[in-house]
Amino acid sequence: MTEAFLAGPSDGEPSLDELLADLRSVQFYMMRMEMTEPTDDPISALTPHLREHILWLRDQERSGALFLSGANRDEIGWDGSGLAILRAGSRAEAIAIAETEPFHREGVRQNSVHGWLLNEGHVRLSFQLFANTYVIE
Repeated sequence: MTEAFLAGPSDGEPSLDELLADLRSVQFYMMRMEMTEPTDDPISALTPHLREHILWLRDQERSGALFLSGANRDEIGWDGSGLAILRAGSRAEAIAIAETEPFHREGVRQNSVHGWLLNEGHVRLSFQLFANTYVIE
C-alpha cells in the first residue's frame, strides 16, 4: 500500500492504520450446518434427533463453547440449515466440537468450521427479569 492510502483524509478522519487498530479481532469459529439432502420438509428429517440437538446446544452453551446459534430462516422459508458461532482455542478444537453435534453425527447435516473474527458491530441487550423477557437490538 502507498503511504497516501494509509494516511487519513485531509478532513481529520482516522488513517487506515488507526481504523485497523480499533477493530476488536476476537477469534471465534463459525460452524455452518447444512442439510446433507435437500428437502421440502426439513423438520421431519430433523425431528428424530431434535431433542438430542437441543440438549447438545444447551450443554455447549453451559460449557461456554457456544457464543450464538440459530436456524438460517427468514420470511422465504427454511431449508433445515443453521449456523453456530463457537468459542474455541483453535480451529482443531472447534472442529472437534462440531463433530459431536447430533445432526452431523447422524448424517442429517454436514458441519463445516470456518474462522471468524469479531471486529465490529453494535449490540444492545435489555432484560426485564420479573417479566422473564429480553430484547436484542
